Amino acid sequence: MLMIHRGRSCLFQSRLSGRAARSALVVLLAFSSGSYAQVKLQLVNAPGSQVTPASGKKVLRFEVLPPDIPRATKITVGVYPYDSDGKVLPTRLASYENTIGRMQDDKAFNVAVTIPRMGLFRIEATLKSPDGETLDKTTSTLAIVTKRTELGPPDFGVGTHFGQDGTPPPSVLLPLVKQAGFSWIRDDIYWDTVEKKAGVFVFPKRYDAYLALSKQLGISPLVVLDEGNPRAYPKLFSKSNFPLSPEARARFADYVDAVVARYGDNAVTAPYGGAVQYWEVWNEPDFSKISYADYAALLWETFGAIKDVNPAASVIACGGGGAGGGPGGDCVVGLIKEGALNDQSGFSIHPYMSPHTPEKGYKTEGAPIDFVNIPTVWPYLRDFTADHMKTDGRPLQVWVTEMGWPVNPKEPGQDEATQAANLVRSYLLSRRYGTVRVLFWYDFVDDGTDLDNIEHNFGLLHHDLTPKPAFVAASVLSSTVGKRAWAKALVDDESVKAYQYGTDDPVFVGWTVDGSQRVASISLPPGEYIQRDWQGVDTPVTITAQNFRWRVGPVPRYLMPARR
Repeated sequence: MLMIHRGRSCLFQSRLSGRAARSALVVLLAFSSGSYAQVKLQLVNAPGSQVTPASGKKVLRFEVLPPDIPRATKITVGVYPYDSDGKVLPTRLASYENTIGRMQDDKAFNVAVTIPRMGLFRIEATLKSPDGETLDKTTSTLAIVTKRTELGPPDFGVGTHFGQDGTPPPSVLLPLVKQAGFSWIRDDIYWDTVEKKAGVFVFPKRYDAYLALSKQLGISPLVVLDEGNPRAYPKLFSKSNFPLSPEARARFADYVDAVVARYGDNAVTAPYGGAVQYWEVWNEPDFSKISYADYAALLWETFGAIKDVNPAASVIACGGGGAGGGPGGDCVVGLIKEGALNDQSGFSIHPYMSPHTPEKGYKTEGAPIDFVNIPTVWPYLRDFTADHMKTDGRPLQVWVTEMGWPVNPKEPGQDEATQAANLVRSYLLSRRYGTVRVLFWYDFVDDGTDLDNIEHNFGLLHHDLTPKPAFVAASVLSSTVGKRAWAKALVDDESVKAYQYGTDDPVFVGWTVDGSQRVASISLPPGEYIQRDWQGVDTPVTITAQNFRWRVGPVPRYLMPARR
């Protein structure tokens, strides 16, 4: 089996087991300095409120614990901008200082700051005693992004965790999903949650809520149907969580019937009926413990159950291809050998590449492809599906239902800026090769707060819902490139990429692969242009000669005619 980066291939199980260790939303970012650990300075703005569409005055609400602090204690709030490569600049944009009285009764207070433009900003707050000693510090981020009125591009998806307990409510998260530019979410409806007693289906309110609001916002859910049900059927799952016996598969099909009848595209139950037309069968089946024949048997049952209730539905097989993500299509190859080609609308892979770049990836051994990277995997799967048409004459769809880069302090270069760069470049490269139906970034919100736990740090938002550079970069990418198809390459070498998207109203995008700043020589008609960085900040550019020398860096930049 083709395996991905070693660190990731053994980690997906920890994400699955994380359901049993659900944690409440942490909304506070704070750290204490040594001898003053008894004093806590906390930023307590409402979760999600630090992403906003308007610049200008912003109110930051702080809390001090315990509230009985010395009179004339001072708080200093510094606002720091980010540079064009996604790094925090060392020089403060502005600084604000307030004197705080004793707060025995009211422990919260406000500090007003002014944010002058679009982009991401780091907030650093320091609490000092009257004699100047530091009591505590806290840091956070605040983003100003253009308000979205339209749905994002049709190939932009992101993973969410509404199917699990303890996640932020859909009313908070889904508007942020839409603001970030995603038109799809991938989430779960767990069997053992809806059928706790054999034959009795009860759907949690959180399932109804996230699917109803997705429908209202126009966001398409890809819903994963998975996990065994030892709670309702202990004898059927005493040896494996996967439905291996005919009876276990029949009970799984009953669960599928109930779910699709409630949420499927033909369902009429308001407000969530008709919310889902796309279903994925299982998440990362472990083919070291089950066979392709086992999975093909479950796929056959599930495909029939879904199509019986909702004939227009799409059924996505492989669930990422098993441990290692199957970027070489090993899962679908195995299913085709088992005669399951026509029991699916398409298949999915999970081609994680961290800590490598999406352009270069990593070298494989004993696989049908030499490297796992977008320029290799996407064309390979495009050709594979063209060579394996279904009997109805349609090719299998290719879905990337998980792909992402964590922020990992243990890996050189795996910082928040690199995450943002890899996100934007992945979506641009994916569209350049025209293979993948939807690419889902894993995931939208950090799963925890432990910086040493790689599984906690894949999100575009921190665990308290404050934005990372990747969130802002995704929003700007979506609103700038939009639905434009890849048109041509202006520069396409190992170090620099410069691509054109769209023809009548083109957007040019340039970046470097090796993390450095370089000059790309591109041919454009002379005239007035606008350069836009990853934060959405526009700069006028005059091109006087056709051979334009464009300085680009690891986070892509955009260039477009000034008439836009």
